[in-house]
Amino acid sequence: MVAYGHVGLRAMVPALERLGHDVVALPTVVLSSHAAYPHVAGTHVDPATLDEMATALDANGWLSSVDMVITGYLPTEAHVAVATGLVQRVRKLSPAMTYICDPVLGDDPKGLYLPLETANALRDELLPLADIATPNAFELAWLTTQPASSIETAISAARTLRPSLILATSIPAADHHLATLLVGPTSAHATSSPQRAKAPSGTGDLLTALLAGHLASRKTPPEALAHASAWLEQCFDASTDSSDLNLAPLYASPPSPLALLTA
Repeated sequence: MVAYGHVGLRAMVPALERLGHDVVALPTVVLSSHAAYPHVAGTHVDPATLDEMATALDANGWLSSVDMVITGYLPTEAHVAVATGLVQRVRKLSPAMTYICDPVLGDDPKGLYLPLETANALRDELLPLADIATPNAFELAWLTTQPASSIETAISAARTLRPSLILATSIPAADHHLATLLVGPTSAHATSSPQRAKAPSGTGDLLTALLAGHLASRKTPPEALAHASAWLEQCFDASTDSSDLNLAPLYASPPSPLALLTA
């Protein structure tokens, strides 16, 4: 959770609530802003505290009504362990729930954001529990040890992962475009948009939340991709030349869904 800007929960909660869903939010960090700024203060939330909060939510009867769990930034192995336990706890209470894992590991050209042991724990312990995963191109390549530098290689890599549905973002496409791929066992769909010189932080968080919100509203996965991508593009356009994501378009009329390509 950041005090300034729209990354992590500050991007996800407004999107989910805009789509009509109640949200239970457990922050793994509390920071002044995202890490791209020169001065950042804050701390990790103690994993023991998160576990106690989850226990209290359960004792109050609130976890049994959860339809979907989304995990994002998990800074340490202990946070991965807490997230793993929470997913298992909710699934026991609500077997039909959907778990979406946003494997926040790193990006190009920076590489891994996390200690290697934390990234390994996320890959080996948490990701196999997911129904849906939402890696960017770097994360997809790292998780699968396969290239994800084109639509074709990204589809091939995505189908080696345990989750049955993969939303792969920032995949290089033709004519200086980037594709967002939705890859299932037997089909793949894509949206495409021009590559931008500067992208604000938080776009992956927002897209994951928008996809989740539309799925929870009973749209099919391709429909959810088309609607989520359209709203993301509007927020992109409102954030021109800024490192901060502008969420104002969420509060306007919903945009028309983007055209889908069969990949």
